[in-house]
This record gives sequence, structure tokens and C-alpha cells, in this order.
Amino acid sequence: MRNKILIALDDSEGAWKGVEYVAQTFNNAQGVEVTLFHVLPGLPTGLWDAGHVLTKEEEKVRRRLAAEWEKGAKKELEDLFKKAQERLVAAGVPVAMITRDFSPDYSNVAQDIMDEARKGGYSTVVMGRRGLGPIKSALLGSVTNGVVQHAQGFAVTIVE
Repeated sequence: MRNKILIALDDSEGAWKGVEYVAQTFNNAQGVEVTLFHVLPGLPTGLWDAGHVLTKEEEKVRRRLAAEWEKGAKKELEDLFKKAQERLVAAGVPVAMITRDFSPDYSNVAQDIMDEARKGGYSTVVMGRRGLGPIKSALLGSVTNGVVQHAQGFAVTIVE
């Protein structure tokens, strides 16, 4: 049986600690599949529906602009994904067992992560704890808390 691990990845220190945790815990483990997963932020307001019925040409232009925006958002994360993949490979995870995936923000980030975990049949979701400062260090970030509170069918590992 393969272990499928979904790492919720963004540019936070907590997310990077999640990558480090998987690298250290599953180094040279056989049958581990790792997906680096990022939820893209919602479309900029300029690409939202302006409240009127669009002509076919306007709809075509809006779809093209949205696709260009998404491509740019993914490109901005390329270095982070590359660095995470390199770290996992250095720890012994075969490059063929590492995938990258993105999802548009459909409802909220926590729900989108859980939807991906269920859809992909992941056994574990690895997330970093949000850094809130010393007074609030016992609290989880809102996304992490949302996943922990509502996760069903998979384990959630929160990395300090």
C-alpha cells in the first residue's frame, strides 16, 4: 500500500517546515507519493463579473485574462515548488513520486485542501502551524484550524 501525502504549500515558514518534516520522516521510504499542493488566491476583482451579461467577445477576453492571471500566479510559486522538490529528492523521495498541483480558491482554502485530500485519496495532509507570535503560539492559523476541525478520512499532521 502506498502512502499518499499532500503537503499544503505556500511561501510561509510553517509550510516549509512541513516539507522538512516529510523529508526527514519519509527519507528513503518505499511507496511514498508526495504532492506539493497550493490553493491559488481568488481572481482579482478586475476579473470578476461586472454585473452585466457579457457578449461572447467579452467572455472570451475575460477567460483569457483569467487564464493569464492563473499562469502568472503559478509561475510566481515555481521557485518554491522547485526548492521543495529538490529537498524531498535529496532526502530520498524519488522525483517520479513527487507531483505538483494547484487549485483555484473555490470556497475557502481549508475546504479546498480537504476537497483535494479526499478527491486524491491522500492518507495524510501535512501543514505548518501559522506563526502568530509568542502570546498566540498555542493557536492554529485559520486555514490549519479549519482543516483540523473538519478533516474526515485522512490524517492531518501539523508541523511546529
